[in-house]
Amino acid sequence: MPYLTEEVAVLEGLLGAYFTSPHLSEGIRRDYVTVHRHMEDGELTRADYQRIRSAVDLLLPLHKSSPSEYKLLVGVLTKTTAMLTTS
Repeated sequence: MPYLTEEVAVLEGLLGAYFTSPHLSEGIRRDYVTVHRHMEDGELTRADYQRIRSAVDLLLPLHKSSPSEYKLLVGVLTKTTAMLTTS
C-alpha cells in the first residue's frame, strides 16, 4: 500500500467520520466499511482506490483552513491517482 502511516490514520479518521453516518445510504456506508477493512488488511482494490479518491475530492475543500491536513490530503490524492493510472 503506498500510503504512509500518518496518511492511513487520517484516511481512517475521515472515512469513519464522514462515511459511516446513519444519514448516508446503506450502500455508501457498506462501501467505505469495505475500504476500511481492506486498508487494515493491506489489500486495497482498484474500487477502493476509486472510493478513496472520490472521498478525498469531496473532503479536500473542507480542510483548506488547516494547511497540514490539506497538504496531507493532497498527497493522498496524488498517490491514489497514481495507483489508479498504473493499475
